[in-house]
Amino acid sequence: MQFAKKEMKKERIIVGMDGGIDSAVTALLLKKQGHECIGVNISFFERITSEDESLVEQFKAKLTPEGQLPEELRGDEEQLEAYRHFEKISWLKKINNIFAPWASESEERIRDICRLIGIPFYVTSASSAFEERVISKLLEGRVAGVWVNPTIDKATLVLETLYSKLAALKATKIATGHYCKVTPVQNRFVLSAPNDPIKNDCHLLIEANDELMSHLILPLADLKTSEVDKIGQHVDSKTISRTEHDRKASLRAKAYASEEIIELTDRYIAPSFIKENTIYLHDDDSVVGEHKGQHQYYLGQTQYKTFDNKPKVPDSKIVSINMSRGFIYAAKAKELTFERIVGNHFVNYEVVDTSKPVECYCRISSTGDAYKGNLYLLNNGNIYFDLDDKASGIHFRGDHFVFLTKNGPSAKVIGHAKIFQTGQFIEGEFYRLPLNKKQKEENEEAQSRPKKRELGF
Repeated sequence: MQFAKKEMKKERIIVGMDGGIDSAVTALLLKKQGHECIGVNISFFERITSEDESLVEQFKAKLTPEGQLPEELRGDEEQLEAYRHFEKISWLKKINNIFAPWASESEERIRDICRLIGIPFYVTSASSAFEERVISKLLEGRVAGVWVNPTIDKATLVLETLYSKLAALKATKIATGHYCKVTPVQNRFVLSAPNDPIKNDCHLLIEANDELMSHLILPLADLKTSEVDKIGQHVDSKTISRTEHDRKASLRAKAYASEEIIELTDRYIAPSFIKENTIYLHDDDSVVGEHKGQHQYYLGQTQYKTFDNKPKVPDSKIVSINMSRGFIYAAKAKELTFERIVGNHFVNYEVVDTSKPVECYCRISSTGDAYKGNLYLLNNGNIYFDLDDKASGIHFRGDHFVFLTKNGPSAKVIGHAKIFQTGQFIEGEFYRLPLNKKQKEENEEAQSRPKKRELGF
């Protein structure tokens, strides 16, 4: 594998275009540098035509109040085929609506942006891959009771899709609007924090392999978002703004909690898997309420409901889901603290000596929270990270965290891992959750017992 020289030669570059300010400025900067840029938009959803919309509206009138095909029409093969098409379009509309925050702007808008910049524009579809690698993985995580960050999976899919078009478009590089530095070090590529102290996309690129990164250009790594915003005004001051970018980011965060995702989950799991049971309060095992299926809940959920409409415990969140039996536990948010993060699947970039404890920072991908502490790499590839100061909250199994040499611009990524659990030490024992009433009583009883005298023999 050959690394690019510091002075970049003029190349043909595929630029991933989503209609946002970051991708527009990426394309503009590369074109100004003399590169031949090709704008490529990736469509993640199957297109629903006006004819499809019309069919759905017309067919609704034929259905029973429960949304089923009437008995007298079930023997008509033509009506059955129309009903199957109706179900497919209705399903696609539901998916498109739930995952709209991950979609690009309209093709017309992106085409206009490319025209203003002066580059050709193409569209490619990755709808099947998006359903398999993002939607299905998200739902499988919900069913398994682990945390999944769909934003990382989507970013990986974007990079791999653009990379796959290099030969067809006779291009040599791909470029995106991510804020991250990619540096060749000892025959591999290392990620580093960008110059912007707030915007850091390193966690979105952790699944990209070295071959892909050898073809990746990230022009925004040396800029701050305020500088990118000013440049973006030269493209289109009326429609391109950071406000729209931030709005979609906010919607993506809310989409994970969407009640409509429950309906998708119903379709992905066998009915025998669904267990009706009880929601308990972790502190004292008191009953919060009943539920109609553990798949309707997820770790970290704050706006949860009970089937019997009992009020939830104020300022609480779901912290444990027993998928095999259906037990669910909630805990009061103010009681949740941690001082150690246990992780697995550690990928070591070998930029520092990890044979001994490493003083560094870790950054949680789902929240962006950064903590200072010490990283310990175990012989089996697992790791634990001890925080300098105890932190409030809880992080869940499956979430990603990235380790950096410092908390600021140009910090090198030491490696990344998946969270197994977070917790704290109480009387020398590690606990994922705060002590419940029973555990507290057992501890108090143990401390009240007289200690054995050491006789010395």
